[in-house]
Amino acid sequence: MKKLIKPLLLASMVSFSIAQPAKAVDLDDLTAVLQDYMEMAAFGDGVITADQLRAMMNEQEIFIIDARMEQDYNQSHIPGAVNIDWRFVLSELDQIPDDKMVVVYCDTGILSSKAHMALRLVGYDQARVLFNGYGSWSE
Repeated sequence: MKKLIKPLLLASMVSFSIAQPAKAVDLDDLTAVLQDYMEMAAFGDGVITADQLRAMMNEQEIFIIDARMEQDYNQSHIPGAVNIDWRFVLSELDQIPDDKMVVVYCDTGILSSKAHMALRLVGYDQARVLFNGYGSWSE
């Protein structure tokens, strides 16, 4: 079922956007696809702690997205992180590799968890969100 989510979601969104105005999306179909995804996701699925991230960065290449505003990123960020505002991760997919772990963070983890879910829904199975955000990294 997991492999079907991306094609179903994309097909639904494309067919709705071509056939009807954006406000006329069939919410029942979209809700069913999202519900299927949420029922499959394990509790804590896709979460990584700062300690786990530090350890993994020494072992493998990880693509890190700082999903905060540019001024926050410029002030301080995780080494190697790329700044992509959480609202624009889907419009910047060409920058995000799909063949390695992707970790998304913001200040607290709330906004980056939205970006994380969007990435997971479009097929980024290795996407993770940093638990408690940048605050946990900088402690």
